[in-house]
Amino acid sequence: MGSQPQFPLGSPGAAPSNAPTSSEDVAGDDLLVGFDEILAQVAERDDQEAERSEEQREERTAFLTAFKEVCQSQARPAMEVVIERLTAHGGGGVIEEHPGGEPRFRHPSLILWMSLEGGIVGEPRADREPYLQLEANVAGRDIEVSEGDMWRGAGGKRSGPVGNWQLFELTKDRVIQELLAIASRSAV
Repeated sequence: MGSQPQFPLGSPGAAPSNAPTSSEDVAGDDLLVGFDEILAQVAERDDQEAERSEEQREERTAFLTAFKEVCQSQARPAMEVVIERLTAHGGGGVIEEHPGGEPRFRHPSLILWMSLEGGIVGEPRADREPYLQLEANVAGRDIEVSEGDMWRGAGGKRSGPVGNWQLFELTKDRVIQELLAIASRSAV
């Protein structure tokens, strides 16, 4: 009972007559090396993609940090000075800051809404108040500039994206000049 069952040649369970010999096993092993090479290439490609993804995350984070810093050091102070001037002459303004991740504001943005007469009542609207919006364009690593020059349903005809600025182009003077141009078109 301790012996192995014997199968006649060609019967089920018998070793095929063309079973590889030890030299044929070596040839098969040589072919299997191709799988090692393929898997190594896939692993290397995955490692490179992970590195690229990490670099992109770092670049994105660095850009967003730089955008927030330039908004705080350049754009916001310029907007605050404009609001002071508008208020001193009977107008007003409101600054909106959005961190991003919202349905309407996917990326961080800073917006100045202006009133040429009196304060802004209720939620600012593009068809009632002139505005300048600076939004972080993460994909392009620049600032998407949008503006509107409508005042009480009249004024200019511009509302929406007007161009892109590089971070270094966002200065107090540039923001004030842009706001002055918007207000000029709105007062027409």
